[in-house]
Amino acid sequence: MNYKKYVLSKFITVLPFDESFFFKVVFEKKIKLTDTLVSLNYKKHSPYKNPFFTKTMENQNLYIWFYEKEISSKIILPEPYLLFNFFKASNPNTFFIMENYDTYNVLIIKDAILVNSYNLAEKDQNLISMEMAKYGLDRYKEINKKEYLESREEALNNIGIQELYKWSSVEIDKEKLFPSLINSIAYPLSFLLFFTMGIETYHLNQVEKKLAVVEERYLAIKNTNNDIREKINFENQKEEKWIDFVQRELPYIDSLSIFLRISKAFQDKEFIFKNFSIIGSRVKIEIETKEDFVKGLNILNQIDGLKNIALKHSNKKRDRVSYEATVLSQGVAL
Repeated sequence: MNYKKYVLSKFITVLPFDESFFFKVVFEKKIKLTDTLVSLNYKKHSPYKNPFFTKTMENQNLYIWFYEKEISSKIILPEPYLLFNFFKASNPNTFFIMENYDTYNVLIIKDAILVNSYNLAEKDQNLISMEMAKYGLDRYKEINKKEYLESREEALNNIGIQELYKWSSVEIDKEKLFPSLINSIAYPLSFLLFFTMGIETYHLNQVEKKLAVVEERYLAIKNTNNDIREKINFENQKEEKWIDFVQRELPYIDSLSIFLRISKAFQDKEFIFKNFSIIGSRVKIEIETKEDFVKGLNILNQIDGLKNIALKHSNKKRDRVSYEATVLSQGVAL
């Protein structure tokens, strides 16, 4: 029996590409963000209605993975980060596309930093070319299913304790983890058991402390006057209205699906996608072509789910043209 595999499967859940949504924020300097702040500021960017998330901060880069269903594991390790951590030293500037049964996983690394990851229903050369140009990459690596599964297994077996610590659901002061002991332990399995026991003990102590704090706060609030209670209720109502407004007025749009639909319409034609973005309900497309720009307009007008298609501008050589359109959802403009 492989005891390391047993322990990893017991305490760690690997969050797959196709069951999560990656969101990245870059700050001017490294900061510490609580789960509450992350939820308030970035949950609106998730495609899921009431998402859960796991996060880590590396230098100025905040990596967040949203997921739909609650996971009880103490350590939730995103699969894209697992493979990024595995490949970044040998492939610091690479666009990866990995065959994963019926879909494809995309991992984009620039200067040994994770810049994007997502799952595709189908491989699209227009998207690949546009993404590589966007991030200034010239290295492309396609990985078949067998190599992908082998790399995933090797990455999980080789991952270090410090990397696992980043994804623990219980926050612990690093100074309390006896760094000298960490450096001296030779076998990851034995330390992982120690690490997990420490987390459980710390967690129980924190629960007791938080319970005492909650009881103290409850007694204090119970003795306050009704004006304070009314202010709390008023603030809660304002927050609920704001959340409803964001969900109603700024809905999540699946930009990858929209791009693939547009790209398929231009397939086998002399059009090269240079840029694609969605702001609100407006789609902006920049294309390089030798064709007449009217041909592009005609193609866009034939795509279901788009309306108000317009030519925005073209350069003097007329070899690059920009279009805009409105995205529809079930026949209604978003």
